[in-house]
Amino acid sequence: MNHDQTMLDVRAFLELWAQTFNSHRLEHLVALYADDALLHGTSSSTLYIGVEEIRTYFHDGAMAKFDVWYSVRLAVDVVMVIGKYAFSEMRHGQHVTTPARFTFVLRRHDGAWKILHHHSSATPI
Repeated sequence: MNHDQTMLDVRAFLELWAQTFNSHRLEHLVALYADDALLHGTSSSTLYIGVEEIRTYFHDGAMAKFDVWYSVRLAVDVVMVIGKYAFSEMRHGQHVTTPARFTFVLRRHDGAWKILHHHSSATPI
């Protein structure tokens, strides 16, 4: 697969991840992660290992929007994506936005991209 097609695939995957996250359909969201994926989430210091643990991390309420991202091909079917996104939610009647930065390592298997590694942390002020 050529570089341009890979970047289109990555863009489509990020859009799918955001739409799925924002729909609050947990089973659809965790289906985007490889069975052996690793997650360091924005709101927890725990390293979640595997889909079953990752499932316990996500909760309803927040919305995500990607801002900017860059990608690097690590192998034929492996891409690292680094960028910024923001989470917004209502807390105690107030709309709160948390700017964050992320790293995804994606692997294509049987024609579908899955997240192998997801790291997210609040952007320092």
